[in-house]
Amino acid sequence: MANEVELKKESNVIPFDASLLLEDAGSASDNMTSDDMLIPRLRILQSGSPVVKKSDGAYVKGAEEGMIFDNVSNEFFSGETGITVVPVSYRRTFIEWSDDRKFIADHGVNCTALLDRCTDDGRGGLRTPEGNSLVNTSEYFVYQIDKDGGYSPAMISMSSSGIKKAKKWNSMMNRLQIPHPSGSGTLNPAMFWTAYQITTVPESNDNGSWFNWEISMRFDAKSGGIIQNLDAGKDIYLEAREFKKKVQSGDVNVKSDDIPF
Repeated sequence: MANEVELKKESNVIPFDASLLLEDAGSASDNMTSDDMLIPRLRILQSGSPVVKKSDGAYVKGAEEGMIFDNVSNEFFSGETGITVVPVSYRRTFIEWSDDRKFIADHGVNCTALLDRCTDDGRGGLRTPEGNSLVNTSEYFVYQIDKDGGYSPAMISMSSSGIKKAKKWNSMMNRLQIPHPSGSGTLNPAMFWTAYQITTVPESNDNGSWFNWEISMRFDAKSGGIIQNLDAGKDIYLEAREFKKKVQSGDVNVKSDDIPF
C-alpha cells in the first residue's frame, strides 16, 4: 500500500503555477460588503472567562487574563503590548445580559419604556422584569491596524468600570485641536484623524480585581495623524467616513458575545 501511494505521488504531480495566486488575489470577497460579514467584538479576557479555563469547552489555547480577544477569529493579543486602533464611530447603548453573562439583547440608547420597567439590583445596576441585567455600555466602531499596516473593522465595548475609560477617551478626542488647513487657528478633527494604542491594566477594589482598558494617543496634534504616519492612512480616513455612515444607518452586523467574559 505504501508503494502504491508513493507511485501515485510520483506519477500524478502537476506543477502549480504560482502566478495564478496573483491573478485571483482579493477575489475571496467578491460581491461581499460589510453587510455580509460579522464584525468582531474586542473584549478583555478576565480571570473568570471560559476562554482562559483549560477545563472549559470554550477554552482557547494560550489565552490568559488581561489579553484582548477577538470573538470572531478567536485570536488574542497581549494586553501589555496592546493594539492600534482608529476610532470611527461612538454610541452609547443598553445591553441585556443573563446572570451567567450570556448576551440577550442590544436595546440601544432610546429604550425609555424598558428603563421605566427596570429595578435597582442593589449594586448600582439595573434588573429587567425578566430578571436579567441591563448594562449601560459605551461602544466604539474602530479599524484595527495590524503589524503590517493592514486594517479591519471591529467593535470595542466598555461598561461598568470601563465607562470612566470611555469618558476619558471621548474627552481626548473632543479636546484634540490640530492646525487649521488655512494656516490660521485650529480645528477639532474627526475621531478617525488619529490612531490610539489600546492596552489593558490591572485594577482592584474591595470587591475584587480585574483588567481594564488603557488608552493613549499614537499621533499628537502636530504629527499629521494617520494620514501622515500610516502607509494606508489616506485610505483608512476615506473608508472610515463611509463606514461611519453605515454604522449610523444600522447597516453593520456585529458578532454577539455568546461566550461570557
